[in-house]
Amino acid sequence: MAIKRTYTRKEVEGLIGALEAQARDAMRLAKLAEEEAAKDSFQAYNEFRNKVGEFRALCILIEGRLKSVEAVRVDDLRDEYARLDTLMLGLLVRASMRFFFVLSAKTMLPMGARDIFISELHSLYDAAEKLRRPEYQKQLGDKLKGDLDTAEMILEEIIDKAPSMLKFG
Repeated sequence: MAIKRTYTRKEVEGLIGALEAQARDAMRLAKLAEEEAAKDSFQAYNEFRNKVGEFRALCILIEGRLKSVEAVRVDDLRDEYARLDTLMLGLLVRASMRFFFVLSAKTMLPMGARDIFISELHSLYDAAEKLRRPEYQKQLGDKLKGDLDTAEMILEEIIDKAPSMLKFG
């Protein structure tokens, strides 16, 4: 019989603190990515997406620990986690929307655009799915819902401009 490991409240609090630091870094990188997109550079956006990946990995750890925490009361930790995750999902949607908006105005797309578009389609879908969870509904505002729809529309417009780049076969 396997023994299920439990975690202390303090351990979970520490991970949530690290998650908050990741979110701050991601905010800085998102702003830089928007500025560099106008110069046809994907480097800052790739750095932002890498930071989002680190954030998502930390989320997986936290979700697992929240299921196995020793503390009797963890609703506040779950709420804080959902708040930070919603904040990051919103940041991802807004950064994607701004980045895609800059690209949608271009007649020629830079090299590497195909890989980013495919990745972004997955990310936007995953963000929308997660934001539909009941625990996120109280965190979700109409602005974020609208931003998600706008980001998807802009991405579709870019894909329509460059169908030869996106051959899924």
